[in-house]
Amino acid sequence: MKRVSFLLFGFIFIGLYLFIYDPNSSFKEQEIKQTQFFSVIKPIWKIQIQNTKDSYELNSLKALQEENKEVFLLDEPIFKTYRDNKSKSSASSVSAVFDLGNELLIMTNNVHLTILEKNEKIDLFTKKLNFDFKKGSITSKNEIELKNSFLKLEGKGFELNQDKNGQSELTLTEVYFMQDNDTGNNLFGKADLIFYKSSSDIFTMIGSAQIKDEFSVINAEEIEFNFKTKNIVSSKKSKITKS
Repeated sequence: MKRVSFLLFGFIFIGLYLFIYDPNSSFKEQEIKQTQFFSVIKPIWKIQIQNTKDSYELNSLKALQEENKEVFLLDEPIFKTYRDNKSKSSASSVSAVFDLGNELLIMTNNVHLTILEKNEKIDLFTKKLNFDFKKGSITSKNEIELKNSFLKLEGKGFELNQDKNGQSELTLTEVYFMQDNDTGNNLFGKADLIFYKSSSDIFTMIGSAQIKDEFSVINAEEIEFNFKTKNIVSSKKSKITKS
């Protein structure tokens, strides 16, 4: 079982107090409960996954921690992942919840994830992103927008994992994409799922897969599509019709 080590650097604690009461009760019946929070200014966590080559860094402008709870509320967090001390991805957002007890990071509001592979950069935008330190996975069930130098893609969720060799494996749900062509013949595609492995230039499109251009439409159970050469590599149970 993987073990996760968390180290916290550079912090200043400031006590904050919140008073909670029920406005519908009478004055005599009101019970005022005091909850103490600690404010951490510009914290940095160094996170090492034992017995792996993976490590992470998390920092933010400020963090609030409720007393006796292993949960931090973060302002403007930046999260970075590394493999063999080389940058693999980075993510930023307006806010986040860092749950040490459950080993989870939940980033929300204007989330921007950048994935670096093979001298290529993939930018992904969404409303909410979850990182599970136990599984080493990044997921979202919200609408996403993905961009790289070859295409633009929209979907309704994703999951990012890595194999034993550290190669990224990206699975996208309910996907629609568009790709500009130098000749002006734009390509459009959609599928229930798209699977992409960073070691190749091929999308595997699964379930109601379709590629469409100015001249033809191919519908198939599965399509392997090279997004760099803009060619269909293979297909299963396919049917081609004119546009």
